[in-house]
Amino acid sequence: MAELTNLTDRITHLRDRKASAPVTPPPPGESPRKQKKATPERRLATDYFMLFAYGLLAVALIAQGLLLVWLDVI
Repeated sequence: MAELTNLTDRITHLRDRKASAPVTPPPPGESPRKQKKATPERRLATDYFMLFAYGLLAVALIAQGLLLVWLDVI
């Protein structure tokens, strides 16, 4: 087998191997409808740092808006 020189060659080689692999049919006693459904995606955990950062951004925007209004009134 030729030596694979870079990551692209390796990925291409793996894709070629995967494409040539035989496809196995489902077991004889199981219909396609009764196959297990894919597991649902997990929810991401609450990111407290991002909540804090967005909170600071909101406070800064409100403070700037209030300063602009207050300086325009005076």
